[in-house]
Amino acid sequence: MKTRTMIAVLAGLSVAAVAALTPATVLTGQLAEGAALRVSEASGTVWRGRVALATAQGRRLGSFQIGLSPWALLAGDLRVHAKDKVAGRAFILRAGRDKGVQGLNGPISLGADQLPGRIEATGVTALFRDGRCRRAAGQIRFRAAQDPLLAGATFSGAPACVGGDWVARLTPTGGAGAVITLRADGAGRLQAEIAAVTADPLLVQAALDRGFVKDAAGVRRIVTARLVLSAEKAVKRP
Repeated sequence: MKTRTMIAVLAGLSVAAVAALTPATVLTGQLAEGAALRVSEASGTVWRGRVALATAQGRRLGSFQIGLSPWALLAGDLRVHAKDKVAGRAFILRAGRDKGVQGLNGPISLGADQLPGRIEATGVTALFRDGRCRRAAGQIRFRAAQDPLLAGATFSGAPACVGGDWVARLTPTGGAGAVITLRADGAGRLQAEIAAVTADPLLVQAALDRGFVKDAAGVRRIVTARLVLSAEKAVKRP
């Protein structure tokens, strides 16, 4: 074997070995102090690792198995598959030309101080390209916590791309006079607007005490959060 050929083979083997041993923290480093999500533990490699996720407020979301898709990487797209078998949650995090979340499935519990209740996602996708919503899909069901305003109602809706934003309008399946609108933009901002139709002075006052404001139809509140990835920020490639 010629010297140059041997050097090329050895270099290729070295690169392959380094790539195979690349730690999972290369993918999760920017989530360590995320505004919405944080990684408290990470182990394994980018191809087969495990991370523990929690919200910025400390609420534990579970332990996820993660793996970088080599085939997508060869095509210039970065896709990280994540699965929490215990809770039945899974999603694909994308950070190539299209950025966002694809195929989100499973339950998500929300904090009582923001939008109390539980979301059930089925195939939910939110992908952005050049800061604008490119693809929105799936179904969202939200079961509100038992409180006087939302009355424990179940809301549902399908997301769509509207004016460059990802928007999901959730309406009640059984009579509650409220609408929840979720909106995400390419800069990584998530907004939830809760609008309830009521003229009951006791309910109105209770809502005002929780941060709602009064409008012509009843009361309204907007809750905002910062998503982990924005259309301007991609995960560093290993």
